[in-house]
This record gives sequence, C-alpha cells and structure tokens, in this order.
Amino acid sequence: MFSNALPEDVLYIIKTLNQAGHQAYIIGGCVRDAILHTQPKDWDITTSAKPEETKELFSHTFDTGIQHGTITVVLNHTNYEVTTYRIEGEYEDCRHPSGVTFTKNLQEDLLRRDFTMNAIAYHPEEGYQDFFHGMEDIQAKTIRGVGTPALRFQEDALRMLRCVRFAAQLGFDVEEETYQALSENKELIKKISVERIHDEMEKLWLCHHYEKMPLLWQSGLLGEIDGSFANRLMQRAHNLLEELRKAPKNSVLRWTIVLQDYSPQEAKAFLKKFKFDNESLKGICLLLENINQELPTQGYPLRGLISKLGLEAVEQLITLQEILRPTAPSLQTAQCLHKIVSDGDCLTLKSLAVDGQMLMEMGVPKGKKIGEILAVLLDFVHQNPQGNQKELLLKMAKEHM
Repeated sequence: MFSNALPEDVLYIIKTLNQAGHQAYIIGGCVRDAILHTQPKDWDITTSAKPEETKELFSHTFDTGIQHGTITVVLNHTNYEVTTYRIEGEYEDCRHPSGVTFTKNLQEDLLRRDFTMNAIAYHPEEGYQDFFHGMEDIQAKTIRGVGTPALRFQEDALRMLRCVRFAAQLGFDVEEETYQALSENKELIKKISVERIHDEMEKLWLCHHYEKMPLLWQSGLLGEIDGSFANRLMQRAHNLLEELRKAPKNSVLRWTIVLQDYSPQEAKAFLKKFKFDNESLKGICLLLENINQELPTQGYPLRGLISKLGLEAVEQLITLQEILRPTAPSLQTAQCLHKIVSDGDCLTLKSLAVDGQMLMEMGVPKGKKIGEILAVLLDFVHQNPQGNQKELLLKMAKEHM
C-alpha cells in the first residue's frame, strides 16, 4: 500500500541511487505520516551515497547543507532533500553538531534522530527498517526518544519543544523516560533562538489536540522560555484550552486568545521579543486594543468601525467575541456585517465615488482641506449608503468649500 502512495519522482530518485550501487530510503516525518494515513507535506530521502555521488546522478541539484550531507534534487519543479547517512559530532550549542562524519550504516544514521516515530526508514521493495521500534510506538500513540532521550535533548534542545508540539499535533502521549528527560533538561531551551521557539509555539497553538498543550507548562519548559507568560497561562489554562478549541485555525486569532490578558503595550513587547513579523504584530495588537469594546449592531456605526479597523479585523473581533464574550450580541453584528458586504456598501475612501483629484479640479486647494471634505463625504455615505454618487458628493463638496 505504501509503495503505491509514493510519488513517481521519489521512486525515481530511490531507483536511480540503487542502480548506481547505493542504498536509499525515504525517512523521517514522511514515513510517520504515511503510516498514520496522513499525506506527507514533503519527502526526505537518506542514502549511503556521498553528496557529490548523488549530484552526479541528477541533472538539476543545488546544495542545501552539503557540509552536513544534504543536497536538493529538483524534479518536475519539486524539491526533494537527499541526505547522506551520517554520524554527528558533539552539539556544543545544544542545537548544531560541531561536525558530521559520513557512514555507510543506516542504523548509525537513524540513531541520531529525535524520536522513534521519526527514525523509521522505508524502501518500496525492502519495506520498513525500524531498528528502534518506532512502528510499535506509533501504534501505541507514544512519543519516545531514540536511544537515551536525555542525550537527544542535550544534542538539540529544540527537540523538547518539538516533543510537546508533536503530542498536540498527533494526540500522542510522551513516554515516561522521555518526559522525565525533558523536565530535567528544560533549562537548555534558553540556548535556542527565539525565532525557532516562536516557530514551534506557532505550530503548537494551531494543533487540535488541545488536551496535550499543558505539557508545555507542566513540564516547566514554558517557564524557562518566559516565566511571566507561563504564570499567566497557567492561571487560566482550562478556559484557554476551551477557547482555542472553539477558534478557527488562524495564527493571529489564536495568538490573540493566548495573549488576551496582555495590554497592547505588553503584547507588543512580547511579540517583538519573539521576533514576530510586523503584519502579525500589528494584527494581534489591533485586536487586543479592541477586544473588549461593544461591537455595533447597526449599519452606520459598523460601517465606520470597518473603515477604521478594516473588514478582516472586524470579522476577527466578531469571532473573538463569540468565543470570549458569549453574551455579546455577536450574531446581530455578524448579520449586519453580512448585509453591508452583500450590498457592496462604500466603507473606505478607496470606494468613495469621488477622490482628491476631483476635488482639486473643482477648486479645492491641495492639502488638509481635501482630507477634511473627503472625511465628511465618507461619513455621509456611511449614514446613507445609497448616496455614494459622484454628482451628489461633488455638490456636497462645493457646499463645504
């Protein structure tokens, strides 16, 4: 069954490497996902061939991390990472090995993987190569570190956060020794860059096994990442999980729920600390600034709010109030918004029937006066949607000159 699910390009890469005398297997998350009957997002291949040997076999490749044995093969505009079996040196920074040594032994390569479920290799003719009983752990819905879990976390401390995220993503339990190793090594997470921590927490809040999320703070891991953040979350953990369960799978919405106890200023500092992009930072802070205001249920004030905040932000505020303030008249606001959008009402200066150039052509001096008149006209149209007509608005503009 699995071999039928393999893309033709993946089969071609494996066959090409095999015909040249090299071993080759698909490896890691794609094998795990296929076993779980989930469509893999990408396909990684491990091989006994050295990078330069792999490059000789394919016409279109580029170096991804060739010093660590990884090159990318491009077939039909799709990238496939092909990595040489390797043994890694010491992890001096708890994230990157000091060096790698290539090996011809598949088991030695798999030993460096993080969890048993990610240390399974597969070949369409040979079947599975599962030296660490990863398939049994997948069957038992268990996350277990390969070999000695503490060593795996000490090699790469980000694996601790990935462990929690995998639990929430897959609904798996963390095996006892692995959980103990995570708790005992939690302070090592401080050696990981905030960008990588942000990426993993972003994925975590978007997972749907909410019951596993408390592993983040129960293990002490979140306290090492940000103690104040951990304390706030723990105080309202039960409500938080229920709120996240109800929320759409949207990063800005989920982070707003997580940070709802933060003032916009506090949130801005937190988001900057964890290197959020400017668009997400502005979106989250905008929602936090308006999260507690009463949303209009009538057309005129609602059009004004949309003009001020933007349609997407107002839609998100309605969603947040449905989740966080169930007694608020969110349904009436949503119905009113639907009618405004369906009717194609003018909401912003961009859709106003007149613009600054037209006003200048009728004699309004360039500058502040134009903005004042346009604001008056837009407010009129918010009150009277049918009044968004060029002739009518220009006549009104003359009266305000």
